[in-house]
Amino acid sequence: MNENFKILNNSKKTINYINKLLVNYPKKEVILKQNIERNNYEIIQLIYYYVVNKDSKRIYEKYLKDLIVKLSMLDYYMLNSYQNKIISTKKYNVISNYIIEIRKMVYGILKSEKVQEEVR
Repeated sequence: MNENFKILNNSKKTINYINKLLVNYPKKEVILKQNIERNNYEIIQLIYYYVVNKDSKRIYEKYLKDLIVKLSMLDYYMLNSYQNKIISTKKYNVISNYIIEIRKMVYGILKSEKVQEEVR
């Protein structure tokens, strides 16, 4: 359960940081901004789905894998923002490091579940 809290806490921290940046996105990038906002909410939603469905291994693994996809999309959106010079190199690096950290935690959970399954 501690790992779930870390993932949720780090995700919220990352999303709050990104939301502060979204205020400064130009009007012409409205689609990118909306996609980032939607993706952020879906990340939190997937974490809660995972926590609630902890009893069903197949279902919560699906949510963890979906979470990895959403994190990858967020990384892509932020790369796009950086390439379009909407965010600075420093801000892009900070966000990317947060995303990598969250992704490592999710992969760690998936890996530990596989090891526990093999032991049984």
